[in-house]
Amino acid sequence: MKRCSKTLRDDLARTIAEDWREHDTELQRLEREIEELERGLYRQALRLEEHDDPNHPVVALAKRRIAELSARREAAEEAIAALEDERPDGGRPAEIEAMLAAVPDLRPALRSASEEELAEILDRFEVEAVYDKAGRTLELAATITPELVPETEKTRPPSGRSGNSGQISIAGAGFEPATFGL
Repeated sequence: MKRCSKTLRDDLARTIAEDWREHDTELQRLEREIEELERGLYRQALRLEEHDDPNHPVVALAKRRIAELSARREAAEEAIAALEDERPDGGRPAEIEAMLAAVPDLRPALRSASEEELAEILDRFEVEAVYDKAGRTLELAATITPELVPETEKTRPPSGRSGNSGQISIAGAGFEPATFGL
């Protein structure tokens, strides 16, 4: 697994890191907007406290501004909720790398496995193989899910984050195309 780690890391960086960067940038922008709106609401509340007369023009303007700021804050909170519900496809690169690190090196088991054991391993990882005869390349894809990670590894959150509960497909995980098994 170590040999393909850098290649996999580079591949992940190219494919999904940009989506996560855009997602996180928008989330941070919305959070900053909410902080600014909260400060504006606080300032307007101070204006209301300055005047005892509910008919004072400043009170009317402050109430109108509070309603406007509250609506904008609600819209920003809804946008954050939608953004959190619509995560980019796949996990963060660090989450995927931690999941891969928890998968044992199966090469010795694959070498000594019976046909039934080999079929079970390949089925468990939903391994797909595509051979390009003309190009003499073999492309392998495996599916890694949190269920495949041993319980002892699940208790350690990757990079200080909680694990990703979704299923992640990674082409070529753990294998070097055109060289594995040849």
